[in-house]
Amino acid sequence: MVYDKIEELLDKEDLVELFKATKIINSIDDVDIILEKILDIAIERTGAERGALVLLKNGNEYEVKVARNMDKESIENPKEISFTIINDCIKEGKPILTADAKKDPRFADSESVILYNIFSIIATPLTVKNRIIGAIYIDRRSSLNLFSEKEKNFIDAFSHIAGIAIENLIKKDFLIKENLRLKKELKDQYNFYGIVGKSRAIKNIIETISKVANNDVPVLIEGESGTGKELVARTIHYSGKRKDYPFVPVYCGGIPETLIESELFGAKKGSYTGAYNDKIGLIEEAHNGTFFLDEISEIPLYIQPKLLRVLEERRFRRIGETKERYANFRLISATNKTLIEEVKKGNFREDLYYRIKVVSIYIPPLRERKEDIPLLIEHFLKKYSNGEKVLSKEVFEFFMEYEWRGNVRELENVISNITIMSKGNIITMEDLPKDMFEKKQKIQEGFLKDIEKETIINVLKLVNGNKKIAAEKLGISLRTLYNKIKEYNITDFRNL
Repeated sequence: MVYDKIEELLDKEDLVELFKATKIINSIDDVDIILEKILDIAIERTGAERGALVLLKNGNEYEVKVARNMDKESIENPKEISFTIINDCIKEGKPILTADAKKDPRFADSESVILYNIFSIIATPLTVKNRIIGAIYIDRRSSLNLFSEKEKNFIDAFSHIAGIAIENLIKKDFLIKENLRLKKELKDQYNFYGIVGKSRAIKNIIETISKVANNDVPVLIEGESGTGKELVARTIHYSGKRKDYPFVPVYCGGIPETLIESELFGAKKGSYTGAYNDKIGLIEEAHNGTFFLDEISEIPLYIQPKLLRVLEERRFRRIGETKERYANFRLISATNKTLIEEVKKGNFREDLYYRIKVVSIYIPPLRERKEDIPLLIEHFLKKYSNGEKVLSKEVFEFFMEYEWRGNVRELENVISNITIMSKGNIITMEDLPKDMFEKKQKIQEGFLKDIEKETIINVLKLVNGNKKIAAEKLGISLRTLYNKIKEYNITDFRNL
C-alpha cells in the first residue's frame, strides 16, 4: 500500500483507529511487548479469532514471535496457523486475503486449512523501506463472519507503521545491548583479571586496587616505563564507583611547557595568541570521572601550586577568566622516577608530593618478577594469534632469560611482531627480531663490566690501594690495571 493512497482505501473510522494504534505502539519501548500489542490490535480491530506475527531471520527463514487468540492467550501450537499463506505473502511481498480458504483454489489443499478448519485469512507483509522484515497473520474458523477488503486494507496500512516501529525498536534494543556488552568488555579488560601475573607483587597490587577502587583517595603509581602503570590506573577507575564517567589520561611529558596550563585548566577565547575559541581543559573533562596524570614529575614547577589548589579545593580558573569553576574528579598519578628524589632536588613540590601520594602502588620491572612471564606470553599469544601460535622451547627459554628492559610493553610488542612475521604456528629463534640478540649481548657485556669494576674496587680495598699488589692478585699487568681504573672512573675506592 502506498502511503498517499491510505486515505482513499480507509474510511474515517479506520483512519481514526489507525491513528490510535500508531500512538499506542510508538509509546512502547520493549520489543516483546510491542510485538504482542501489534498482534492484539490486529485481532481486535478485525474481529479475528487468532493471529500470529512472524519475523524474518537468516535470509528466507522466519520465526513465529507471537501467536495469540482474541482473549490474548498464547496459542499452544503455533503450527495450527497456515504457513502456506504466510510463505506466499512474504514471497509475493503483498497482502493476501482469502474470504473462504476452503473454496479458494490457492489454499483449498493446504493441510492446515483442512486440518484446523480455517475459513477466512488475512496475511500482510511487515515492510520497512520496501524491505520485508516479517508478516502479520490473522484468521477466523467460523463461516458466519468472513474477512473483507475493508479489514485487509486496514491491516495492510497498519503493517507499514508496525514494521517501522518494530525495526526501530529492534535497532534500539541492539544498540542498548551492544553498549552494555562493550561496557562489560571494557570493564573485563581493566578489572583485576586484566592484570596478568601470579607473582607476590601482582597479588599485592590487586589487593591494593580492591581497597582503593571505591575510595576517592589520590593514588600514586610508581614503576619503570612499560610496566603497566596506565593499566593499573584504568583498572582502579573501571572497578570503582566512577566507572560510568570519563577516564581522562594526560601524558605530562608530551605537552609543551608553554601549552600545559591551557591544556589542564582551559582558556577563554582571546586570552592568548591562537585562542580563537573557548577551550575546555582536561581537568574539566574529567568531571565526575578519573583524572590520570602520567609522568607527573614532568609538570613544570610554576604549574604545581595551581594543581595543588585544584586537588585541595576542586576549584580552578581558565586562563583569561576571573570566574571560578568546579570539577569533581578522582586523581591518579604515575611516574617512572623516584619522586622523593625529585623533591630533594627541588624539581617537585613537597606539599604536592604528599598530596598525590596518599596511597602508593609500586609495579616492579618484569625482570624482577619472571614468574609472570609465562602467563604474559600466553596472554599475548592469545590476543595476537587467537592462541594458534606457540613458542618453541628455545624461544621460551630465551624469553625467560631476557632482561626485558622495556618491561611488559616490550614483551607485548615483540609477540605482536613475531605472530605476524613468523611463517609457521611454532615460533622459532629465526623468527625473533635481530635487535633482541644485540640488546642481550650489550646487557651481558654491561653486566660483566659491572662485575669487573666491583672486583677491582674490592681488591684495591683489600690491599689498601696498593696498585702493584692489586694487579698481581687480579692477574693483570699494572698498566692494564691503570687503564681499567681510568675506564671505570674509579677515584676514591674507599668510599665506593
